[in-house]
Amino acid sequence: MNLLLLRRTILILIPLFLALSCQTVPEEQARADWSDVTIQASGNGLIEGEWTTLKRIRAIQHAKIDVYAKIESQIMSLHTGVGKRVRDWAEKDEKIRKKISAFVRGAKIVGLENGEKGIKVDAELYLGESFEATIGLAMRKLSPAASPGTRKQAF
Repeated sequence: MNLLLLRRTILILIPLFLALSCQTVPEEQARADWSDVTIQASGNGLIEGEWTTLKRIRAIQHAKIDVYAKIESQIMSLHTGVGKRVRDWAEKDEKIRKKISAFVRGAKIVGLENGEKGIKVDAELYLGESFEATIGLAMRKLSPAASPGTRKQAF
């Protein structure tokens, strides 16, 4: 009787143990969705001493450089959805890093303020599908006229 009870217990416990020990791996998203993402940042350019036109222009340029660096830093820290950050891709491929830098230069300046110590520049950058294409997560769609196999003929 004890032997029969032991066998039944083992027969019940083995499938239960196997079922509980199996792991399920969550499915990762193929790519991040940046369709509605806008990055915003502010940059500062200091002016020392008396304000002149030349000092103001230089401060604006320094503020723009600062805001572009901040936007690029935010982009580099984005997750791509495949277990990597944009920074990981940019470190491996210099072309991607240059494309990201060029993409950042397309940020829209939305505000310019004079402060006590200098200039403050506010900028925003819409990512969307064009950014996905920049880092290689999406293919840009070519129009039929722009595809490599066709040529327009002039008459």
